[in-house]
Amino acid sequence: MAYMHSRKLYHGRLKSSNCCIDDRWTIKITDFGVPILRKVDTKMKNIEINEYEYSDSRKRYERVYLPPELLHYDKLPPPEPTTDIYSYAIILIEIATRQDPTAEDASQDDGTWRPPLPELDVGNGESFCPNPAKYLELIKYCWDEDMLSRPTFEIIKKILVEVNPSKMSPVDAMMSMMEKYSKDLELLVAERTQELELEKQKTDRLLYSMLPKPVADKLRQGKGVDAQGYESCTIFFSDIVGFTSIASRSTPIQVVTLLNKLYTTFDDILDRHDVYKVETIGDAYMVVSGLPQLNSRHACEIANMALDLVAVCDEFVVPHMPQWKFCIRAGTHSGSVVAGVVGLKMPRYCLFGDTVNTASRMESTGEALKIQISGTTREILDSFGCYIMESRGQINVKGKGLMETWWLKGKKTTGNTTNRNSICKSISNVQSSSTDDEKLISRTTPPTPVSQSRVYVHDTKVKPDSFANLIDIDN
Repeated sequence: MAYMHSRKLYHGRLKSSNCCIDDRWTIKITDFGVPILRKVDTKMKNIEINEYEYSDSRKRYERVYLPPELLHYDKLPPPEPTTDIYSYAIILIEIATRQDPTAEDASQDDGTWRPPLPELDVGNGESFCPNPAKYLELIKYCWDEDMLSRPTFEIIKKILVEVNPSKMSPVDAMMSMMEKYSKDLELLVAERTQELELEKQKTDRLLYSMLPKPVADKLRQGKGVDAQGYESCTIFFSDIVGFTSIASRSTPIQVVTLLNKLYTTFDDILDRHDVYKVETIGDAYMVVSGLPQLNSRHACEIANMALDLVAVCDEFVVPHMPQWKFCIRAGTHSGSVVAGVVGLKMPRYCLFGDTVNTASRMESTGEALKIQISGTTREILDSFGCYIMESRGQINVKGKGLMETWWLKGKKTTGNTTNRNSICKSISNVQSSSTDDEKLISRTTPPTPVSQSRVYVHDTKVKPDSFANLIDIDN
């Protein structure tokens, strides 16, 4: 515009729609000098053209760029340099606000309305405008109502140097802005990636606590998990002796607190052994070794774990009943099983087979703070030669008849033995007013095999009236 004005060529129709940007981000001014050509053309064709025969919105758009001194003319006079300066002020407002300068409800016929000044944050160093205060002063300078007070484009060029002292070109400004955005985006992506990784780790921990890792990984990959048979594994069952009496003397929240404390303690011990916790149902605790990862020492792993669990019970204190002598009974059996994922909603990794039933019977026919093992488990442990086992003799096992079982007493050590049975001596002074479940602590004869109020989902022979209890326990 300074070049055009230096050549006495005034635009008269300057507006943002006449400013084009080329591939090098350079402004190109268009639509100047055209009225002269159109005037000659219309005279040759005897056509009368009204410059403002446009729609209302187009009229508003055209008139907003006109200075106040021209709004009352029926026919526009030849363009003046001050007209272009006023139009330039409107374009500066468009650049700052990124909006159309017209207003639908503004009255522009009286010559007093003009677009509002942009609200630039003068104190913001991150603003796209290097000097917002100087930029606003330039707008006011260019749209002064006194046409003679408006600057020339040569003066405007000097003011623009103050607005942009670094003389940064549009391309450089754009690249600087993109570089800043890129750095901010990289930091944001890194932060979100870290948050995503933390959430993924939480999800993995939750998933691996519900399903074995190899099985969970297959399910996450969308692969099917077929039931698989295992020739040899060892299963462990345990439950709390006198749990019915404890529950009857406790509130529901106290029972939950007790079980949570107990199972948290048990879970910490499980982490030290090559075993997998299958599930807990009420006070029942089920663990297996030898699957899904094959393990030739599965009987030893279960035996070591069982000894640790029984030992920790000697120091375990019921939070709301510290005077209560806490005991569990445990049983193990080794054999073949079939394992697989059951269900789609809340899928469960379940074990099936007679080995599960027999292991459950070893626990239910056991005694407090003792570990009863089957003959199969005894043979495997005997081959390692490092465990102390004592024959219990033959007992009547439901669904099996007479079976000879053994007590796992401890593990041999150099020059000494650890007798786990000694911890039962403190249980002999049970009060005579104890309930049936409490008396079970001091019994030397086998208790009733299985209470009908407890069932295992792995037992293929579940009594019909036990399902309600199972549902209550799960809930």
